[in-house]
Amino acid sequence: MRNENIGNIPNRRIIMVGPMGVGKSTVGKMLAEILEWKYIDNDFEMSRMASLSIKELTQLDVPSLHALEADYLREVLTRPAPLIAGAAASIADNLDLVNALKNEFTVYLHLPLEDQLHRAGKTGVGRQGLIENPTTVIRQRYERRDPRYRKVASLVIETSIGPESAAALILEKLKS
Repeated sequence: MRNENIGNIPNRRIIMVGPMGVGKSTVGKMLAEILEWKYIDNDFEMSRMASLSIKELTQLDVPSLHALEADYLREVLTRPAPLIAGAAASIADNLDLVNALKNEFTVYLHLPLEDQLHRAGKTGVGRQGLIENPTTVIRQRYERRDPRYRKVASLVIETSIGPESAAALILEKLKS
């Protein structure tokens, strides 16, 4: 898929939301290449903002990481369009940010709970809270966050369709 036939897509901020490992970065980078827009990587930007390495981010306690994730998204939402950015799953726990996403082109990449339980892993940024009782934590997060993502999403995509199809659906929605 290339940028031919993309039509007149207005400059927007596209914010990709969803759980860890759902493909926000994969789909976001793919869209950025097609549209020739800037892609903003969540982990890289948080690392830059906090002057921490990615490894150091993985060692932050959960409340500190979530605060940094919220600061990152607030900052991204001040940047001029066009851009595509991934947002950490934890932003769904911040109702001010959830409400701010209503004004953006927010794409919720949905991964069913059972798939999340298998794919989350225990290492990497954001997995700090999964060391003890990962099944319980993922289930609780899903039950709390899924309705909030759906409420603000301009588009909900089931990730089982694959990243190329997800990018194509997003492009179609942007054109309409």
